Amino acid sequence: MVWQLLPKQAYQILKVMQETSQTHLDILRHGEHMLGDVICGVTDPELSEKGWGQLQSQCDRLRNDDNDWDICITSPRKRCAHFAHSIARDLDIECIVDNGFAEVDFGAWEALSFNQINEGFPGEWQDWIGKPDEPAPHGGEKYGEFLRRVDQSILNLVSQYRGKRVLLFAHGGVVRAIFYSVLGLQPGSLSRFSVPHACHSRIMAYHAKEQKDWYQLDRHNT
Repeated sequence: MVWQLLPKQAYQILKVMQETSQTHLDILRHGEHMLGDVICGVTDPELSEKGWGQLQSQCDRLRNDDNDWDICITSPRKRCAHFAHSIARDLDIECIVDNGFAEVDFGAWEALSFNQINEGFPGEWQDWIGKPDEPAPHGGEKYGEFLRRVDQSILNLVSQYRGKRVLLFAHGGVVRAIFYSVLGLQPGSLSRFSVPHACHSRIMAYHAKEQKDWYQLDRHNT
């Protein structure tokens, strides 16, 4: 056999490569919604016409790069789910709603702009992020609970669709929480990532026999 003719080191490398698989995860934040520049968590506006076009343009671009997906996963919020179901029909793939990828509940801050939050609740945004296991100052979801929810959801997704190409529609906060989960970041560092409307991020999960999964941020804000 050819394997027997290879040097021992090359044989070992090829053997590891043969036993390694990868899960390909393309994440799209929803496009612009009908309420404009305000914070929406459980608030559930439709996409604007511009927002629909933003997502369509991103998906067209990714498909032109020879991307084919095996499954589509979406947050239950309309600004994600309505487009996700539409593109999944076009792609002839299944679309599954996963509540674990819903945006954080912002409580009293729902439908306020960042400026309104900073002016009306000075310092509380920073406290919410910086003290993730303390009660949320807005009365909604603790930041730590949100991070753990998304962490469990992304681990479940990668386990269930191991070796597949997944298209996920979610939210800015969820994208950052996924980075926290798979890249080993600190909660306070997550706000350093810009996640605009229709932002595309790609994460690769590598699976090797008898080893812990290894994640790589392949693209962001493309």
